[in-house]
Amino acid sequence: MKIEISKDVIWRELGGEVVMLDLASQQYFGLTGTGSEMWQLIVEHGSSNSVIDRMLDRYDVDPARLRADFDQLVNQLAAKGMLRISRGD
Repeated sequence: MKIEISKDVIWRELGGEVVMLDLASQQYFGLTGTGSEMWQLIVEHGSSNSVIDRMLDRYDVDPARLRADFDQLVNQLAAKGMLRISRGD
């Protein structure tokens, strides 16, 4: 799936944490650890498959577990309006 950051979201990496602010809703969200890494890979690559592939290169983790965790994060951020998801890669 293709993933884009919503146009109203600004973000910064601060000391290993990604902090995001949705200017439209004034909602703040922060990510640390692998969530922060996933966000930065989304920014760089914009594709779920690309993010998963790169995370699998970095970590010895069950691919199904990684996919489930990634999908949960993306769906949570999409529900908050911080990401837009479209099918296709």
